[in-house]
Amino acid sequence: MNEKDRRVLRRIEAACIKHMSNTKWRKLFAAMHSLPEQLGDVAVKFINNDNFYTEVIPGPEFEYNDNFGECGGISYAQFSHMEFVQIPNTFKRALDGTCYPSTEFKNNIQGLIERLNEIGCFPIQTYENGIQILGYEWSASDSSS
Repeated sequence: MNEKDRRVLRRIEAACIKHMSNTKWRKLFAAMHSLPEQLGDVAVKFINNDNFYTEVIPGPEFEYNDNFGECGGISYAQFSHMEFVQIPNTFKRALDGTCYPSTEFKNNIQGLIERLNEIGCFPIQTYENGIQILGYEWSASDSSS
């Protein structure tokens, strides 16, 4: 295990609430794929990393049990190292390839929330542009995320 992983694990141990596990993250991503409407990419925030990574939704089949597999800038990143995932209200996608302008679509946020409420208890927070699913919560005095 490298020093970066050790720091992340220490940070996880310091969380006052641990909402998600690898299994629960897979359950979330599978639920996102189960909706009749395709959702757009998600933004992922990892512990001890200020960057947001925009990625396709992992799954629905999981070649790897606990990580993203080979996935660009977050290859083999552990699901358990995600601080939260954001699902925006809207997303853009080119309908007929890259030659055409992107079209804005609405994510079915309410449908996703209803689906998640059917299958378990997920820590959903709303923000200005959508929702986020929390992996961890930190004490008010701990602002070093």
